[in-house]
Amino acid sequence: MYPLWGLLLSFPLWTVSCVDNKYDLDKDIDMTINVGGEHLTIPAGSSDTAYLSKIIEVEEGDILQPDAATRVYHLTKRDDIDVEPTTVKEVTISETTTNLSPTEIVNATSSSVEVPATVTTFGDFEAKSNNIDEALKELGALYAKAPVDLILTIDFQKEQSLNFTRVQANKLKIVFPDYIVFKAEEGIQGHELILDGQVLSENGSSYSRTLKVEGYKFSENAGAGKKPNGGTLTIEGVISMEGEVVTSGVSGTGILSLVPKTVLREMTANSVTGVIQPEIKAETTNIELNDLPDFLKDEETRMDITNPVILLRAENQLETPVEVDAVLTPMKGNAQIDGKEVKVGSGYGKTPVVLASGENVIALSRTGECTIEGVTSNVKVEDINNLLETIPDDIVVDLQPVVRNEEYYTAELGIAYEMPSSYEVDVPLSFEQGLNIVYNDSIQDLNKDLNDLDKVGLKNVKVILSVDNAIPLKLQLKAENVQIKDVYGNELSAVKKTIEEDKQYVAESTDGEKPATSELVLNLTSDDTAFLSKIDRICFKITAVTGTTTTTGVPLKDTQWLKITSIKLSVPGGVNVDLN
Repeated sequence: MYPLWGLLLSFPLWTVSCVDNKYDLDKDIDMTINVGGEHLTIPAGSSDTAYLSKIIEVEEGDILQPDAATRVYHLTKRDDIDVEPTTVKEVTISETTTNLSPTEIVNATSSSVEVPATVTTFGDFEAKSNNIDEALKELGALYAKAPVDLILTIDFQKEQSLNFTRVQANKLKIVFPDYIVFKAEEGIQGHELILDGQVLSENGSSYSRTLKVEGYKFSENAGAGKKPNGGTLTIEGVISMEGEVVTSGVSGTGILSLVPKTVLREMTANSVTGVIQPEIKAETTNIELNDLPDFLKDEETRMDITNPVILLRAENQLETPVEVDAVLTPMKGNAQIDGKEVKVGSGYGKTPVVLASGENVIALSRTGECTIEGVTSNVKVEDINNLLETIPDDIVVDLQPVVRNEEYYTAELGIAYEMPSSYEVDVPLSFEQGLNIVYNDSIQDLNKDLNDLDKVGLKNVKVILSVDNAIPLKLQLKAENVQIKDVYGNELSAVKKTIEEDKQYVAESTDGEKPATSELVLNLTSDDTAFLSKIDRICFKITAVTGTTTTTGVPLKDTQWLKITSIKLSVPGGVNVDLN
């Protein structure tokens, strides 16, 4: 650009044929001239094309990145969630002895070859376990690490001078409580032991039989099992014996009684089927949204994202669904943003978030739809944008995994169930009613062209900016977002800035491809008539006009752009040059 002062000096001066030496030009002739007439326009250049990749400056590793294929910006963040291993304590059932009532099988007054007798007797069975884990709400079945011994003994008591040689069982049946589960072996039929033809005693000896018990089975259906009371499990029942025995070689007189007894050894159960609701603890997780570009950190930025997605990845090793309740809180510094929070899960009256057994990828999204590969379940969270409307420093995630299942399932006791978990935030940015970006730029190095204008008297200059906008967002230049600075970087506070209402807006592109052209006009006024010569830089911040975008859902791509195609300084009425 040619310096204006040089331009003015190029005007020819008139020639006179004679001079009156008494005539003083400085005093008697006004040597001020006007250049430009009604309107003088001085070109001041243009700006580079500002692609969103320039406005939104990201580096490798930042959480905001354009997709390599679509160029759509995605706000992504992923990390692990610490979930404590879950363990339900083993159940130890104490040893228990059941004494069945003695029953008379011989009442002899003389010798006899054989004496048959009907046996009917029973005894109460009771086993206990204390310190039952609170997770065990109802027990349908308990199974031991290894089968434990149930020892049946049958003793024979005689009185007076009675003698006998043998006692033999004849279809003698011992009936145990139906919840005792025996290892299969000869004579065992379900929960009954059948003795038929076995010699129970010879010459006064006792009979002993060891059975193997694998566990207890109370019920297959919830509601009919055993419920611990105050951490104590009491197992009650009856052991009975019925059938016939035949005593041989009876001599002398007196009474012979059969005395049965059972001893079930202490059992440690490491497997349980029932209503099991273990406590699962997850540490509070902070989703740190760092490394953000300036426009997302700007206090004026508001976002209204079509479908932000938070993925919850978790491996559920339990054989039951685990529900997840959560409170997500956006934070700026140590303060909650505008009291906002997002609650998910049935515990808060929302759609259940359910982790099935095995691998899970749960997508929490605004629309309840997500095309991310591998998602196993979509959950609609209509207010999820509350987390991102004002971009937070952190999102505090308080996860509460809960087993609410009231039906039976099986779990191993005494082992640690892990729940490896992680989160992933995926926010594809698009232009919506509330989205705001801030574009900062400046016209620089003006002083080298304007410093010759210190002799020019003016109080008003218009800065005219022609803008092409391929961003589908209406933009605005406000007077308070303009700074006029000198060569030292100091703001020229004496220069007043105004922008007419209809000359402060940049129209949006309707599709994010074809640019819209607009003209911005900034008025500069000052009482210092040489203020133009002092200007070196005009800094401006162009912001989005929230709530006025007519095109929504257009993706935010790093290939969209904004360009100031021309910048002109316009002086209404021209300029006065003092040649005195």
